[in-house]
Amino acid sequence: MLLWIGIGLIVAAVAPYIVYLIGINIGKKPGKPPVLEEYPPISIIISAYNEEAVIQKRVENILASSYPADRYEVIFVDDCSSDNTRVLAEEAFRKAGITHRIIANTERLGTNRSYNKAMQMARFPIVVTTDADVFFEREALAHLIARLVSDERIAAVCGDLHPLPDDGSHPAQMESAYRNYYGRMCSWESAVDSTYTFNGALVAFKRDLVTRIDDKRGADDANTAFEAIRRGYRAVYEPSALVYEDIPRDFHTQYRQKIRRATRLIEATTANLDLLRHARPFSRFFYPLRIYMYLATPALFFIGSALFIVGLALASTTLAFGLLCLFALIGYFRRSSTIVSFTTNQVYLAKGLLNLGKDMRVWESTSNKLGTG
Repeated sequence: MLLWIGIGLIVAAVAPYIVYLIGINIGKKPGKPPVLEEYPPISIIISAYNEEAVIQKRVENILASSYPADRYEVIFVDDCSSDNTRVLAEEAFRKAGITHRIIANTERLGTNRSYNKAMQMARFPIVVTTDADVFFEREALAHLIARLVSDERIAAVCGDLHPLPDDGSHPAQMESAYRNYYGRMCSWESAVDSTYTFNGALVAFKRDLVTRIDDKRGADDANTAFEAIRRGYRAVYEPSALVYEDIPRDFHTQYRQKIRRATRLIEATTANLDLLRHARPFSRFFYPLRIYMYLATPALFFIGSALFIVGLALASTTLAFGLLCLFALIGYFRRSSTIVSFTTNQVYLAKGLLNLGKDMRVWESTSNKLGTG
């Protein structure tokens, strides 16, 4: 009996993922963004804390973009860094010849509040928010903005985040497996209506439609998307706007990073439940699936797995032990496998649920490792 109850709970846990698997394979696909005939002026906002190891390369990366340097300004917010981030950022921007302004917070504000502060100073109607420790491809900004201005119903767009292409570490392999599926899920949602599971590494929005990012609960990226959706507009995922992050080499650092992200995503999810009343595909279909995935799936999966193993052990101890050993071997040698990625993600979500209520608005840098290699 325990065996079959466990199987039933596991099936219930993965049900929304099966729906997405079907959708991303046979559902509506997003078309390519149009080619920009004219580059609209944009304000790029970067919020940073202790990023001295990467800030010079980040500024060089922005300058190397195909987006003309005379069509953007950069507002750099230093969130009380204890290292030389602000000084090095000022030097790098000046050397690159990029129009910029530096804001030095007098207290730690976190990403959301720093972005809101900088948005008040933005000169242009399109705002791009991006991290200090990521690197986007040359055409990423152009693709992102092209998608944003291609449809008056689109208020916000995010890029497609992946580990650095040459990173073959085990944490990067696991993250790559997760990101590949994650991006396809978001692309399907976007093709039909909207997605709120944005990548904060690269987001663009129309400032007259997204006037403020909720800075009390939730992640800046998801809250930006929710603000667009709440106003009746679309928030979409642009897979051709590629951006890369350097994944922490050790699992402990990656674990802290993923838990923080999971917590803030769940916070944003639970803070916008009133949108379920809206009559649109996002509210009637995708949002309920996401709520189920983040709030119900982790518990169903782990309880179901425990009951399955206990039930199997009662029937055959050898078989149960062999199955556990097999999973352990898969986890060690095939960390990029779907089953390992799914299980790891459930751990992050479960821990994120337990963290609800804690103030997660400020962060710690995970890019200092770049300065040592």
